[in-house]
Amino acid sequence: MVQILATEEFLETNGTAFAPDFQEAMQLAEGALETALRRGFVHWVLTYSGGKDSTTTTVLTLEWLKRRGYPVKAHVIYADTGLEIPTLHAQAQTFLRALQDLHPGVTVHTAKPEAEESFWVNLIGKGYPPPHNRFRWCTRRLKVTPMDAVVRTLEGKVLIITGVRFGESDARDARMQLSCSRGGECGQGVWYEESRRLGVGYLAPIAFWRECFVWDYVSLLAPTLGYPTAAIEEIYGGRDTRFGCWVCTVVRQDRAMEKVVATPEGRRYLPLAEFRTWLKDFTERRENRVLRPNGVPGRLTLAARRAILERLQVLETETGLSILSPEELERILWYWQANGYGDNY
Repeated sequence: MVQILATEEFLETNGTAFAPDFQEAMQLAEGALETALRRGFVHWVLTYSGGKDSTTTTVLTLEWLKRRGYPVKAHVIYADTGLEIPTLHAQAQTFLRALQDLHPGVTVHTAKPEAEESFWVNLIGKGYPPPHNRFRWCTRRLKVTPMDAVVRTLEGKVLIITGVRFGESDARDARMQLSCSRGGECGQGVWYEESRRLGVGYLAPIAFWRECFVWDYVSLLAPTLGYPTAAIEEIYGGRDTRFGCWVCTVVRQDRAMEKVVATPEGRRYLPLAEFRTWLKDFTERRENRVLRPNGVPGRLTLAARRAILERLQVLETETGLSILSPEELERILWYWQANGYGDNY
């Protein structure tokens, strides 16, 4: 009963009224957090990307922990791939600064890939073709591995809290359902599993939330608590846009960047969108790929990689953005001279 009353008071913040089903979703999510607390996890790790789902999960969890007197050590990990859409990256940095003011005891980590595993070193240095649905080499190198490295530094029982939700994609739903069938706990507003690979627990407290609940929380409720999230929907360019890396070649059409560059503030990033379109077309041309012995296109040719580097450096000048670090450039040039990464198989 105490927990329900706390939730009702929380939802009445600033006189804002929320529908009963939204209140029920909140109570179910907080019930999941209560259950997780009883499991004895020492560290709670929130994976924050800057998107609406991870923002909602982060705020909801930290506010619940604050009301409970921070009974565990809380961490927020932001995966900085170096490829985030600039306006969204700026919003994420603003949010993280506010979070540290509101929750000074929370540890904020920025997880970045080593230069050796960065997008540009793999693409331009090693000659990997840009990621696509059959060869999506980017996510693990740019996000999963750097975040895993942070988690492995924590001593004691670790719970990773994510903002994943059913209904985001068929592939993600299939993975979550498979976890449930293998012994995870799902239903009643929560999804939970334990990972043998890292020896941690995973919790998705908003797994069954409707998308409109997430938007209401991040746009209406979180700002009343001091979080700079009221403009996220505007930065997204509407509620029907999913975002990722500005150079993403997995999607056919980058609607997120299209909406960003359509605004007066975002027009300066039009060269990024143009570069992404050019890169996808350029690297799909057969003449820019080294052919394997069986005739199948393999890595990018050295000439193609040089052309990409030159165009990328022009892009940096046009936009004023620092896209390629000195360490990455050094590794790229090293791979151009290394055995096994040239124009022969």
